[in-house]
Amino acid sequence: MRELKNKLTASKNTKNIQRRKSKSFGYQVLGFGAGGSVVKYDADYLIIAGGGSTGHASGGGGAGGYRSSYGSCAAACGVAKLTFEAGCYTIDVGAGAAAAAHGNKGSNSNICGTGICFSSTGGGKGGQAGGSGGGTGFHGGTAGAGNEGGYTPVEGYAGGPGSPGHGKPGGGGGASQVGTPGCGDRSGGDGFTSGITGSCVARGGGGGGSQNGSANSGPGGAGGGGTGTGQAGGQGQPGTANTGGGGGDGGPTLGTGGNGGSGIVVVRFPGCATVSVSPGTNSVSACVGPSNDKVATFTVDGTLTVS
Repeated sequence: MRELKNKLTASKNTKNIQRRKSKSFGYQVLGFGAGGSVVKYDADYLIIAGGGSTGHASGGGGAGGYRSSYGSCAAACGVAKLTFEAGCYTIDVGAGAAAAAHGNKGSNSNICGTGICFSSTGGGKGGQAGGSGGGTGFHGGTAGAGNEGGYTPVEGYAGGPGSPGHGKPGGGGGASQVGTPGCGDRSGGDGFTSGITGSCVARGGGGGGSQNGSANSGPGGAGGGGTGTGQAGGQGQPGTANTGGGGGDGGPTLGTGGNGGSGIVVVRFPGCATVSVSPGTNSVSACVGPSNDKVATFTVDGTLTVS
C-alpha cells in the first residue's frame, strides 16, 4: 500500500454539479476544440485505513484513521466534500496489519486521481502512533498517539496507558475516543457510526488490552475492535474486516495477538452522476436516501470511474 500523507483537496462550491462553459455570441459551444463542457460532482466520502495488530501483551491495536465528510459531526466541523471530475481514480483499501510478536501497523487507505490525492493513516500497533494509536504494552512505555496524519478534524485518538507494575496493557485508540488505561477495563476506544451507505454501521473501534494471568479481557471498542485476552498463551481477537478495527491484545507467555481489520472507502455521489467500479467485489448502490444518491463502496483495492 502507498503511504500517502496529502491533505484534502476539495472545492468550496456548494453545488452538487459544477460546469465550466465556453460561449460564443451568447451560445454555449459543445464538443468543438476547447469549447466543451467539463462536469464535476461534489461527493461525500468515508475513508478508513487498516487497523493495527498486536502480539503477546503488547497493548491493544489502534483503529485505522477515520475521515469523513458525511454526517452532523463533519458538517459541524466544516469538512468539505471531495470534487470529482470525469475520469478514473485509483482506490487503495488499507490492509489490516498481520499479528506478530509485538504487532504491526495498519496500511493507509487512499483515493488518487484528477485533482485529488487523499489519504487516511493506518492504525498503530501497541505503543505506536497511527491514525489511532496503540495501547501501552506489558512492559510499560508511552501509549501511541493518534492523528498521525495531522488532519483537522482528527482521524483518531491515542491508545490507553498501561499499568506496568500490574501487567495490564492499555486498550487501543478509536476514531472517537482514547483507549482505556490498563488500570481501567482496558477496552479499546469507540469508533463512529455512519449512514453514508444508507445503513448505519459502526466502524473505527480500537482493540482491547489484556490483564496478565486473568480470565478477564479488555473488550474491543464499538466499531470492530477485537477483544484482548489475559490468559497465558491466549489468542487476541482480530479487528472486524472493513471497519479498520484494531486487533485485540494477546496473552503473555507467547500469546498470539489479533490481526487488524481492513479498511474501507465509500464515495456518495449525487444521483445524476454516472459511476462504475472495478473489480466486481466492489459495488455501486443507486437510489440511496431521499436524493436518490449513488454510493460506490470499496472493500478491496480497485478503480472508480466517473463520467
